Amino acid sequence: MSSTLDRKNLLWEGSRMFLPEHREALSRQREKQEDFIPPELDEDQLQEINRIILEALHSDFPVLVKYVKNKRLHQSCGFIKKVHPDEHWLKIANGHHEEIIPFSAVCGVEKE
Repeated sequence: MSSTLDRKNLLWEGSRMFLPEHREALSRQREKQEDFIPPELDEDQLQEINRIILEALHSDFPVLVKYVKNKRLHQSCGFIKKVHPDEHWLKIANGHHEEIIPFSAVCGVEKE
């Protein structure tokens, strides 16, 4: 078979076009497929995350926090500076960059 598609309508093959509505629909479909769905954490995993966060807060060693933001998986490496149990967030700092991460967004914590 040749390198061109065997479609019998070669005159119009190079000038295909999408309607704007179709292009938007395809774009939304691609974005939806790329959305990160966080895993359900069981009680043991939540306790392990809590233990590492508290240990890092008191012992001052760096951690890698994996969290969901805007339906995407993000990672932040640094030191836990503050944990606010009433407002349900933690602050992680790396040099001059600080980030506040809600507890509900956290899906993993690892020692660095």
